[in-house]
Amino acid sequence: IIGKIDDDALEQALSESRMVARGDAEVIVARVNTSAELHGAFAKAARLLARGAPIWIIYRKGSGHAINESDVRSTGLAAGIVDVKVASVSPVLTALKFVKRKTPPSK
Repeated sequence: IIGKIDDDALEQALSESRMVARGDAEVIVARVNTSAELHGAFAKAARLLARGAPIWIIYRKGSGHAINESDVRSTGLAAGIVDVKVASVSPVLTALKFVKRKTPPSK
């Protein structure tokens, strides 16, 4: 888990997960509010992402926030990963799931 868990629905969903030692994660969950937090989450997770662990980027829904879906998606694509799923986390949070590309993007 990267970031602060500040939502009851997210906390409840994560309550059934199991925390593991650093480097052994099967999935990464990152709660972000700003572009700096978003970039930091991808940087912190880079080694696990390269090994194939997916990352869920969780951020605030709607307009008027520091980051939006386009920001999250473009930052992930720039990091060499691709979004494969979107999910509602709570009335105020949404999430995009990213995975390692199976093949490099065509040029």
